[in-house]
Amino acid sequence: MAQLGTKFDATSVDTAPQDFSTLPLGVYRLEVTASEVTATKAGTGTILKLTYDVVEPEPHVGRKIFANINIQNANPTAQEIGQRELGSLCRAIGISELEDSEELHFVAFTAKVGLEKPQEGYAQRNKIVRFYYPDENNVPEPSIDAQQPAAAAQRSANDNRPAAANNNKPSQPAKAAGSRPWSK
Repeated sequence: MAQLGTKFDATSVDTAPQDFSTLPLGVYRLEVTASEVTATKAGTGTILKLTYDVVEPEPHVGRKIFANINIQNANPTAQEIGQRELGSLCRAIGISELEDSEELHFVAFTAKVGLEKPQEGYAQRNKIVRFYYPDENNVPEPSIDAQQPAAAAQRSANDNRPAAANNNKPSQPAKAAGSRPWSK
């Protein structure tokens, strides 16, 4: 048995199911609420992992978008894309230089949210497809796009298809002890 070190009151916690579906496409007010700098899987670069929380529009407040930004990478194209994305985030927030990722936290900005390309075996995820910059005076109000992509058809585990044809040979009785299995 493991002692918790405190008395836990389960009635004081919100146990309602959370919505993990993708956000509808649209323009959102977001803020960075968590960040972490880690090594890439190969250990040859550095990734900035960010968690964005929706601030507006109202029905989606508190929903999250996750992003991984390549800061340093052995692949120069991946590094350039990552640094461009980080630069866009900084400009949207109004920061010109960055030393600590916590400088990005809890500063609201406006961005267009879309969907990543689907990857085999993984559910589609939201991503920021455009940052809006206050210095350009073109920041739109948060809104959900009227045109949304069609929901992808999901096959259930029991799709009621007939079983595939079985080409196995019928079983044969075992041969007597001492026989050679390789001879017929």
